[in-house]
Amino acid sequence: MLLRAESVVTTAALNDPPIRAAAAAMNELQVTKLRVEGLEDLRRVLDGADTASVPLSSRVPRGTLFRASTGAVSLSVGQWCADIRTRGCISTNRVSLGLKLDSQSVHYSFRSHTEVLPGDIYTLARGDDVDYRVSGPIRYAFVSLDPELLLRQGAEDAAREERAFWEQRRWFHVSPPIRLLIARSVQSLVEGVLGASAPVTGPALRQLEADLVEPFLWGFVFHASHREERQALSGTAIVRRVEDWVDGRPPAMIQLPELCRELRLSRRSLQRAFMETLGIGPARYLTLKRLAAVRAVLRQSDATSATVLDVARSHGFWELRQFERHYRRTFRESPADTLVN
Repeated sequence: MLLRAESVVTTAALNDPPIRAAAAAMNELQVTKLRVEGLEDLRRVLDGADTASVPLSSRVPRGTLFRASTGAVSLSVGQWCADIRTRGCISTNRVSLGLKLDSQSVHYSFRSHTEVLPGDIYTLARGDDVDYRVSGPIRYAFVSLDPELLLRQGAEDAAREERAFWEQRRWFHVSPPIRLLIARSVQSLVEGVLGASAPVTGPALRQLEADLVEPFLWGFVFHASHREERQALSGTAIVRRVEDWVDGRPPAMIQLPELCRELRLSRRSLQRAFMETLGIGPARYLTLKRLAAVRAVLRQSDATSATVLDVARSHGFWELRQFERHYRRTFRESPADTLVN
């Protein structure tokens, strides 16, 4: 049997534009798990890719594929073992950003004449070639979204290159520490999405969409050939501008892309300023600010009329177990203890 679905959302549903649009209208995360049980199943590695594979050994491909979609952003994750040569093309209007998550397999790109390294980011858009060989066990992830949404999520960094830049073949090489950070961050996201124990809606869904795209953009932001920028403002001035802009806004509604766009700051300038002055990145800073806001609400709430899940989701935390770990590490108590006390 090909690609047996193990959730209420079928494979056909994920590839049907009307149903995808309906999922977007529902404003809820949809997750599907599919089994890889043969060579033909690998045709469905990525939505919008028409591919054909040739087996290079007697090894039968086995593994799993996961699809998660918010309607606006979709995540495709695969883990399987094979020895194959694959060719094809991309027919979707969406742009996909992809990476390999581990170093166990040999993943050679014929289109780029080089081996794919874990954490390197590459783009796929309409008309691009899918042209590679994989040998051994591989884990990978793709995030797919419309070009205009990609520009909004990328804010100043992506917007200045404009839409045509992202619709062309790109490969972003970064330093080994950044590659490792990207791979680990994406793996953590995958685990959170697949482990989500309750419906993800509202502010939590909006935060999830931003979180899904963010680590893939690091490949572009920290690309080795990316030109160095000269920022007129000092690091302390940038941080104070950010804090002035953030103060007074609901923490759950603050997103890095919006912040960068409104303040006309690049991710590099923002990252450098926060690391120099506070010792943490801007994303971590915003997360801590949302945690503090959650704590303030829990301390003022009655356990009979409020739940930790509802408060966390209303502040953009989309995976409860991850939220509880962050909360306990920051405040040395569980959110449930804060609510009761």
